[in-house]
Amino acid sequence: MKRHVKSACLLFMALLGTSFATEALAAPPISEVSRIKFINNNHVPQKVMVVSGYDNQRFVKDLFETIKEINVSEQLSGEEIIKLHIIAGSGNPITSLGISAQDAATYVEVNQKFTSSDIWMQDCMELCSAVLKSGKIVPAVFDSNRGRGLGRLPGILAGMWDMVYFKNPSNAQDHGDYGGNLEVTPFDDILVVGNTITEPCRELFENNGYKDRMFIGDTRWLTVGHIDEYLSFIPTTWAPGGYSIVRADTAMAMDIIKNSPDSELAKISSYDRNFLLRVKTVLNEQMKTPDAGKGTPEGDFIALNYAINDIIEENVGKLKEFINNKTNENRDFEEVAWPSLFEGSGTTAPRRCHAFLPGVVNLLVVRDHLIVPATHIPGFDQAIEARLKAQGNKVHFIDDTPYHNSMGEIHCGTNTLRDPEKTILSKARVRAVQSVKNRFRQIHQEH
Repeated sequence: MKRHVKSACLLFMALLGTSFATEALAAPPISEVSRIKFINNNHVPQKVMVVSGYDNQRFVKDLFETIKEINVSEQLSGEEIIKLHIIAGSGNPITSLGISAQDAATYVEVNQKFTSSDIWMQDCMELCSAVLKSGKIVPAVFDSNRGRGLGRLPGILAGMWDMVYFKNPSNAQDHGDYGGNLEVTPFDDILVVGNTITEPCRELFENNGYKDRMFIGDTRWLTVGHIDEYLSFIPTTWAPGGYSIVRADTAMAMDIIKNSPDSELAKISSYDRNFLLRVKTVLNEQMKTPDAGKGTPEGDFIALNYAINDIIEENVGKLKEFINNKTNENRDFEEVAWPSLFEGSGTTAPRRCHAFLPGVVNLLVVRDHLIVPATHIPGFDQAIEARLKAQGNKVHFIDDTPYHNSMGEIHCGTNTLRDPEKTILSKARVRAVQSVKNRFRQIHQEH
């Protein structure tokens, strides 16, 4: 009987959805705020947020298992523990997900003030921070003014977690203002957005700390139009500047397809498998005859993806130049290219495009762990895992089919509350590593 009582108590605490640590003083009034400051992937994660709906429960369960594994492997305890904060579609998600009472009490929160079956957690908001006129940094939330199922959640969280509340002045409910189109570089604090952002939203950021510090990349060729569909940032100790630029690479994907055994391609779903087998045939024919497959669906798909690669390379090049100009540096950047494929219209001028296979760049960064959409093509997953292990990251692949089938991925379906004043890597550590690397180069040049 005591064991059952203890389990019930643990489950009750997990269902509370908030902890004593979040019951702080109310957020300061907007009159005390000097600027908005976006939080990046280098900030220490506290909660990973997700909606548990009727069709994504397997994903949520896999995400829970991954969050638990990260906590255990990193030996996190007390306030360091990363919680999975669940917005329930209905009922008790702890029971429906099959999570034990002990694990629920340790690693899970269920929001008791809000329910929704809208799974696009990243779209409705950006969890960020605010710099007060005193210089103090406090938690904040930017409400994208998206409306729909999660429309009230940003305001509810602002009240629950004592956050400064910023709201998008645009009422267009435009995709370009959603959280997936708002990324920020570690250390440099360069806001990276797509050119699908509305003018009122852009002006809000310019007037609140990001004037001349906002890079606008090309996202109009995408159906959804979010910068996180082809670009993200990973904190990296030995990289110049302390982070890697991760970008989608369709040319790499074509090369892997061309050289993959048919047995590997046979492991993916029937339509994709049959189509990619034909694409592989055309790619190999093009080695001898460049115009092979021209005008066919396979040939157009290949041409489209090569054109997309040119767009991405051009935008990454412009981003690097922009960062160097704003930081007054001539920095070498660590660039990580990941195999990705898109489908859409056009062969020379892509339009209405979205990920053909799960978009691996649209990932979730939790400390030095990366939660990545599984492509189900061994050559793709192996290339990603090998590259990231080499730079010290741990990779966790998750099947995100419910999101991918609706033109989104893991980053689109999650959101992360991070500590605005604590980081994984420090500037001092990055400088120290760069100093050692520079000295190593100097010694070898002298000899």
